[in-house]
Amino acid sequence: MIEKIDDVKGAPIALQDYLLTSTSNNISALVYGNRYPFDHPRRRFLDSLLSDLFRAIRAGSLVEFVPPFLLEVVSKLPSTRQTAIVSKLWDQQIKEHERTLDEHVNRDFIDGYLKKINESKADPNSNFKHNYLLGNLLSFFIAGSNTVAVTLQWHVLNLADKPDTVQSRIRREIDQVAGRERPPAWEDRNKMPYTMACIWEMYRWKTVSPLGVPRSAGEDTFFDNYYIPRGTTISPNVWAVHNDPTLWKEPSKFDPARFLREDGSLIQPKPEFLIPFSIGKRMCPGENLASVEIFLYLTSLVQKYRIIPEGDKIHGLDSIDIPLVELNKHKVRFVHR
Repeated sequence: MIEKIDDVKGAPIALQDYLLTSTSNNISALVYGNRYPFDHPRRRFLDSLLSDLFRAIRAGSLVEFVPPFLLEVVSKLPSTRQTAIVSKLWDQQIKEHERTLDEHVNRDFIDGYLKKINESKADPNSNFKHNYLLGNLLSFFIAGSNTVAVTLQWHVLNLADKPDTVQSRIRREIDQVAGRERPPAWEDRNKMPYTMACIWEMYRWKTVSPLGVPRSAGEDTFFDNYYIPRGTTISPNVWAVHNDPTLWKEPSKFDPARFLREDGSLIQPKPEFLIPFSIGKRMCPGENLASVEIFLYLTSLVQKYRIIPEGDKIHGLDSIDIPLVELNKHKVRFVHR
């Protein structure tokens, strides 16, 4: 991605295509063991599908509220077809991995998961199942590519909007900890409290998945006097938690200091009501990977470049929510330090 940014020599760019291709390649390598060139047709096709699927999940699925007699109509909607196409592609990958599985070699995540399925076949309560594998792949790609890419877009626009405050303070931490030559490492986060506070605050301020990743009730259950039948889709209202004024002072304001102690250190543990990856046993399995990616991308960009807006200012950044199509219209310039 850095090479692509350098190629434009400081000209204004919309970063989303660069980010999504780079982050989805990381997930492809982890899950499939494959990377694709920037302009590879399969890479472009998958990125397009995942972007559309992410938008559908982000908005919440209207399919859940459609009466059964209209489901045939719903099956023809673009988002439904895209989900089916992505599932088919992943199913093909899984079958190919099953055909070539070597018990002595773990090529990627799918290999490791398939071995766990084989090991636990005799256990009726095992959580390692074929359909769960498909769900985990969805979580990895959504959290590790689309969510990371959109979150980083927000960070880049915010840095361009606040070059003399947020951006300069993050850069000072990077220079003090990693210098200007050594690439930042994940271990550096423990010495960069302000940078981590900015990452946490962006999770809260611009909740990328306001209704989280939908889950399904595994059995009939009651919760708070509500009957929830088996198979019911559950969507946690993450946005409401992140914007609750009883939990956060001035929730509409970007304020990393809310995660810092008076001495400048990062508060620990992370507040329990900061839940960008949902909560509970079925919280997004891509959380750790996404956290590493966001930290490394953000610090690498700030270490190498001054990030400035195309014009005088980034307009509309403080609005409660900006549609992704509008977010993608904003351009910034990356100028070498």
